[in-house]
Amino acid sequence: MKPTMQAVKWLGMDRHGKMAVAPAAEQVLKPLPETQPINLISIFGAARQGKSFLMNLLANQQDLFRISNEKEPCTQGVDLSSHFMPLTEFSRQNGNPSVSSSMKVGFVDAEGQGDRDITYDSRLVSPVLLTSKVVIFNWKDSLQADRMLNLLAVLAKAAQNVELADGDNRKVFGHLHIVFRDWNFVNTTPEQVYDTLFKKEKGGDKEVGNRNLARHELVDAFESIQVWLFPSPVVSTAQLSERIRFDQLQPSFQTQMRDLRKTLSNQLKTPMQFNNHTLTGPVLSEMIPFVAEILNDNRVIMPESIYASMRRAEAKKKQRECEDEMQRMCDALLQSETLVSTTDFSSQATDALMGLLGSTMQSLQKYPEDVVEECKKGLHLFLERQVDASAKANNELVLVHFQTLMDNASDNLSARFNELEDQLPLAPADLSTICDQTLAKVTAPLLECPTSTATTYHGEIRRLQQQATAFKERLQHLNERAIRTRTTELQAKLSKATLELKAKGVAWLDKRIQAKAPFTIAMLEAQLTQWLETIDVPPRNDALDDLDVRQELRVFFTQLLEDLKRQYTLHVRHVLHQFHVDAKAALEREIHRSLGDKTLPMEDAQLVSVIHKAKDRVVTEAAEAMQGWSFPQEDMEHFGALMMENMEQFLGQFGAQNRIVTQDTASRHAASVYQETKDELISLVHDGLVKQMPLSDSSIDTYFKEAVTQAAEYMLTQAPTSDKSALDWETKFHVDLTTVKAQLRTINQKEVEKKEWMEAAEAERIRLQELENQVQHTEALAQEREKQIKSILIEKEQTSAHLTEELSLQTTKTQALEQQLEALRVTAEEMAKEKARLAEQATSIAAKERADKEKAVAEQSRRQAALQKELDAMQAQLAQQQAILQQKEEEARLAAAAKAKAEALEREKEKAYALAETERALREKMLAEAKSSQASAAALQNKMSSALEKKMRESEQLQTTLALEKAKADRLEAELKRVRAEAVSHEREKEKFRQQALNMEVSTSKLREHAQEESRRRAEAEAAAAQAAKAAAAAAKAAMEAAAASPARAGKRKSDGDESGRKAKTLKVKAPLPKMSLAEAKRLAKEDMDKRIASRASALEKGKKAKAKP
Repeated sequence: MKPTMQAVKWLGMDRHGKMAVAPAAEQVLKPLPETQPINLISIFGAARQGKSFLMNLLANQQDLFRISNEKEPCTQGVDLSSHFMPLTEFSRQNGNPSVSSSMKVGFVDAEGQGDRDITYDSRLVSPVLLTSKVVIFNWKDSLQADRMLNLLAVLAKAAQNVELADGDNRKVFGHLHIVFRDWNFVNTTPEQVYDTLFKKEKGGDKEVGNRNLARHELVDAFESIQVWLFPSPVVSTAQLSERIRFDQLQPSFQTQMRDLRKTLSNQLKTPMQFNNHTLTGPVLSEMIPFVAEILNDNRVIMPESIYASMRRAEAKKKQRECEDEMQRMCDALLQSETLVSTTDFSSQATDALMGLLGSTMQSLQKYPEDVVEECKKGLHLFLERQVDASAKANNELVLVHFQTLMDNASDNLSARFNELEDQLPLAPADLSTICDQTLAKVTAPLLECPTSTATTYHGEIRRLQQQATAFKERLQHLNERAIRTRTTELQAKLSKATLELKAKGVAWLDKRIQAKAPFTIAMLEAQLTQWLETIDVPPRNDALDDLDVRQELRVFFTQLLEDLKRQYTLHVRHVLHQFHVDAKAALEREIHRSLGDKTLPMEDAQLVSVIHKAKDRVVTEAAEAMQGWSFPQEDMEHFGALMMENMEQFLGQFGAQNRIVTQDTASRHAASVYQETKDELISLVHDGLVKQMPLSDSSIDTYFKEAVTQAAEYMLTQAPTSDKSALDWETKFHVDLTTVKAQLRTINQKEVEKKEWMEAAEAERIRLQELENQVQHTEALAQEREKQIKSILIEKEQTSAHLTEELSLQTTKTQALEQQLEALRVTAEEMAKEKARLAEQATSIAAKERADKEKAVAEQSRRQAALQKELDAMQAQLAQQQAILQQKEEEARLAAAAKAKAEALEREKEKAYALAETERALREKMLAEAKSSQASAAALQNKMSSALEKKMRESEQLQTTLALEKAKADRLEAELKRVRAEAVSHEREKEKFRQQALNMEVSTSKLREHAQEESRRRAEAEAAAAQAAKAAAAAAKAAMEAAAASPARAGKRKSDGDESGRKAKTLKVKAPLPKMSLAEAKRLAKEDMDKRIASRASALEKGKKAKAKP
């Protein structure tokens, strides 16, 4: 079973701001083997963001570091794990592969940064950063570069506290891992976050400069920096307060955790170095106090100097051990039962101590010479003093009695302090007084002991006092811890009580609100008070407790009551608002009910009386319904004002209806006839003109004028009592039909444009047909050009064959010439040895040239055959593509076929051009060989001038032949250039035709889209106009029916009242349709049409500009 780790305090700050090393950490580090390398994983970051939770997961120990969701941070100072885990065990946690290494890993949790100043934080973290192989910066928030850099500046400032030796270019600290917690931003990578954090900002202000400086210092201080994006560990944050196993975490969090552990395992394989020495437990235990001392003195940490000091401290430790051993040896001699003389005692003590001194000096030889010399002098001095002191002690028999008293005093002191420990906690002042009294009591007999010539017992008394002081400090520490435990328990009870009280209060209020029953704030306060009285609160000890739970509960009770009062106020206001809404609806219903047995029109005073009575009844009913609620006075006043406003509103509304009913029936009849006539006129004009469109504007005006004249004459016959003349009616018709006339003109304009577009589309179709014919013609030309190129290639092949034959003939002649030269060399005995050597050289040159020429001819023949095969394949492929292209549809894909054929022709031309280039290269090579042969022949002629005088004529003939071959090659190269120029020209023509085809496709597509869009827009405009006309007609018809029905009903009610005196039925008056409804519909239709016309005009303008561009 693996040991359970527990964290111990390592570093902290005392009340004076000085760094202190906890003894518990030394008990963890010193027992580790001196040869066992260790590495530390430390974590930093803002307080209360789950650092301890993450470290517990890494260590696979749930209780290694304390976790809490409270506002106060769990970690104060720096905590160290009490056990070190083997790296092999650390690496294979959570299913990761094991790392083979003898390294052991410790875990460090630092106090949260940001709660104090940066100097405090940097001093606290400096020792941890200096000794940690892996540093984790925990961040539980969104990406806020300025805030994060402010906290990371603590690490950068810590790097300023370290100064390496000259020539040491290594990084000051280990690997930095920035871990973002609860990251929920998608499509974001760690590399992007790293760039945001460490990419240099632009700007010259001071804050930007500070952030850029922090970035630079961080990159320079750490071996590497890596960013991790961790999602939320669990779905619900409530689970964080519970013990969570790794398998209970979210899969995405587990994956990130495994990757982080794997990376850390690889980095932890390399041991942490301190001044080029591997870090071990004992080294770390001895080093940290030196670092703390340097930081307390505000000095710079120099690893080289610290290491030297550590070596010196180790030597001093051995010196002290030797001194202690000397002391023990002297004490043993003094405790001997046999007393000896001072001389013998001094001799025995000196011999024994010198032997111990020699062995100690032997073990000190591995330390620096100056340290060894210093220890040697100190030990010799101590030996002399110890021997002298022991000799004197031998004479002081009184010390026996004194020692007995000391033992008794020590036992009594320990027993008394153990009793006090069982009585904790106590008041600090009382505890200090009791300890002082106990010390005085146990030291009183020692102080009363008689003295001798040597007063060494005063030192023993001081040691006893020091022991008592240590016991006292321990008791004070335990007492403080007990007091803190008591305070924590009180805080937990207070927190639990406040949560329960709040939950009950909120639940009670929610239940009352959901029940929708009236209740008062006094009821809520009484219920809360009752619950408060039932809470069990422990009694307060004024000497121990700084927290008054009862008082804190009262304060919380007051705050909770205020919060619930605010919620109650919001609720009653909502209830009051609902009362107002219901009262307004009830008032309207009551008014209608009161008017149900009365007839409009009526006297205004009577109408006012009816509405006032209805209001009084509704207010009375609302007041009865409000019984049991505690509404604020100002809210009730506001409710009364709103009821008055509602009454005034209904007075205005029903008064207006009363006035409308009393209007003249003749005006209504005229308006109804006019509306019907206008609607019929609109329908006739619209139907008549739309059928005849497109028309000219003058035709539309004439048609409108005749129709309006007929409508005016009709109005004179239908409304003879009206005071308007025919001209007035015509003017009114013209004004009301202005929008309709404009709409019809717009529709007519669309028809004209549609006709123009159809004509343009037809013209475009004709142009596309002509372009298709041009493409076909171009294809025919391309085929003809292909045949020409093929014939040219055949001709060039024949020319190449001819040149091959001529080269063969020249080879034959050369061979004959070589034979003659060989004969001349054999028969020419008078020639010198130099001439013979030159002849042999000429022979070898000629043979080499012959072989090269034969090889070149063979290579040329092979290449020509390969080119011929490739050309045949190309021709077959071209024929196949032409057959495929002929199978495609004639009209729809003509442009695409032309394009494909043009591309095929382009590829063929490129291949033909490549063949021509290859042939030209061969001709150039042959020409170069010919030139080389000519140069060789000239050199041979110069060297063998005496021997080749008879063959000069043949050489001249050979030169002439070579010149002819050169001329032929030049002509062939010129022909190749001409063919290449033609190929380039054909390629340009083909590109031009392809571009024309593409332009035709784009133009056709645009024209089709324009035609479809215009058709759709015209249909929408016609539908909108028809809809507006129908709406206007329906509105006019409804208005006319209302106007026609109202006088009839009014006359009927009047006659019925005069004849029978019966009460009329309630008149349900509808609000008349506004007269501007038709105008509004026309205006909206006109605005919509204007927008579409403007959009169409803009699109046409852009199309014209696009066509105008080359």
